[in-house]
Amino acid sequence: MIIYPSAFVASAAAAGVPLTQARIGYQTWLRDLDATAVTVSTEDADAPADAPLRPDTGEYWAPTALPATWEVNLGAARSIDYVGIAGHTIGSCGCAVLVEWSDGSVAGSPAELVWTTFAAEVNPGDDAPLLFLDDAVTASYLRITLSAGGATMPRVASIYAGVALAMTRPIYGGHVPITLSRVTALHNTLSNGGQFLGQAFKRLGVQTAASFKHLDPTWVRTDFDLFVKAARRFPYFFAWRPADWPLEVGYVWSDKDIAPSNMGQREFMQVSWKMSGIGNE
Repeated sequence: MIIYPSAFVASAAAAGVPLTQARIGYQTWLRDLDATAVTVSTEDADAPADAPLRPDTGEYWAPTALPATWEVNLGAARSIDYVGIAGHTIGSCGCAVLVEWSDGSVAGSPAELVWTTFAAEVNPGDDAPLLFLDDAVTASYLRITLSAGGATMPRVASIYAGVALAMTRPIYGGHVPITLSRVTALHNTLSNGGQFLGQAFKRLGVQTAASFKHLDPTWVRTDFDLFVKAARRFPYFFAWRPADWPLEVGYVWSDKDIAPSNMGQREFMQVSWKMSGIGNE
């Protein structure tokens, strides 16, 4: 799910990269931080506050009371134009999420950080990956607030915050949106006589591929290659056409190297790669 103010469309288009072109959230300032950078309102003993700093979704932070806040000190002034949240249960727990940032300014007595909204509070309704996009801000702190929901405490496994890679060309035709490309492992129960007795999910996931052509060779070597290197080790957020299909986003990973090649037309380059990710029923 992608949430962004309409003003961002105009500013991105003015910069020559409209939101009809893909965004890849791979760079994050949070990855190199440690547990001392995180402050939370509460945490479950088995769900540590620093879990969202890491890319894996097997471990997570969960509060013990709502509303709950998760706050991180970025350690310096950092440019941020996207925040991604993956491996969460915010929607199924009936909660809403608010994303805010601070430049370190304080006010009041006792002095407290002054917070500015990055993305307005939203109840996602499900547990699909969330990607918030906006104009770039210079933040020293980031705060996630979860509102009160049902009786079950929500959990959050991974949070990214940084500068998204804006693809300079539209995605090539034939793309299958990741939310429509489910990969499901099923368990069938049959009687001794072969009668169908039931079927259950063993594993859920999604899988798709992306293809781009006519890429500037200098841009590939200076910007895109940074993503290629990161994708060898870490998952990333992928939104193929956020302006038109804002809900079609995945938290995905690639199990093979991404290798751009020359097209044979002038000096243009092309690239295609597969990705797999977290699924949502």
